[in-house]
Amino acid sequence: MKLTYAAEWEKQKAIWLSFPHNKTNWNGERKKKIREFYFNLIGIVSRFQQANVLVPQWWETPKALAKEYAKAAFKPKFIKIQTNDIWIRDYGPLFVYNENGVEKVVKFGFNAWGAKFPPWDKDEVVPYKIAQKKKFAVKEYPYIFEGGAIEVNGDGLGITTLPCLIGKNRNPKPELKHIEASISEALGLKDLLVLPEGLCGDHTDGHIDNVARFVAKNRVAMAWENDQNKPNYKRLQRIRTILETWLKRHYGDNAKVDTLPLPEQKMLGKETLPASYMNFIFLNGALIYPLYDKNCDATAHNYYKKRFPERDVIGIDCSTIIEEGGSLHCMSKQESELP
Repeated sequence: MKLTYAAEWEKQKAIWLSFPHNKTNWNGERKKKIREFYFNLIGIVSRFQQANVLVPQWWETPKALAKEYAKAAFKPKFIKIQTNDIWIRDYGPLFVYNENGVEKVVKFGFNAWGAKFPPWDKDEVVPYKIAQKKKFAVKEYPYIFEGGAIEVNGDGLGITTLPCLIGKNRNPKPELKHIEASISEALGLKDLLVLPEGLCGDHTDGHIDNVARFVAKNRVAMAWENDQNKPNYKRLQRIRTILETWLKRHYGDNAKVDTLPLPEQKMLGKETLPASYMNFIFLNGALIYPLYDKNCDATAHNYYKKRFPERDVIGIDCSTIIEEGGSLHCMSKQESELP
């Protein structure tokens, strides 16, 4: 039976989050900053729709934030499910519908981006636990594949990147066609575009949600680099050409590819922090995008406001979260209404 994975701008039931608790990543001043970040994000989401937050144990929100939630149109739900890390986009369930309108959970394998960041034992079973709580059937596929590695338009098209499909501690190269077929079957796709790479320095191996996102069924926004001396310049030039050719094949002259400059890529030690304005999230009636650099942020705001004049466009400082290599889209997972 055919499954459908809705475009993210479609009406949503909820946004799922995993509250930070990993003491290795979040301690001292960083723990304080990341908690403030999450409480602020939960408050914003709750103005527009349900926020479902996974927590390792029961705890009470601070009184000041309880007041904020009291004013919210939707009260956030805190759900006791153990996790290793915050990146629920990648290990969380893919919420789909079958032809009868019955919601199900699709689960691929998860091993922390090619076994780079152990442990992942708790994260890997989160889809089962959410499905159990919601009494959803689970459709499993035997391949390693993260949620941040796929972008769909709700019209049968999907985009991913090759290094997220095959490579060290991922899936074997001879299985590529089977992997593509599984993704297409799981999400109801008629055409899956596999780009050659993602952003330089992205330790996810190049997730698509840092590179290119659908903003309409026939329109893609993508990260861009104007400086020929920067490492992302040539790869983004090539990606743009591929995207334009592919979209035109499906939508002709109505196909559009927009570019949005990357903020200056900052370093943490020797590690590149792959900041991108593509890592935004849709809410019902809103769009939240990351703030990184006041010299660039206004360009992102103006683009999203022009593209979505009917939505509230809200920027959130993501300078703390990007230190762990991700941003808003990476740390959230949408559950859509029946499209």
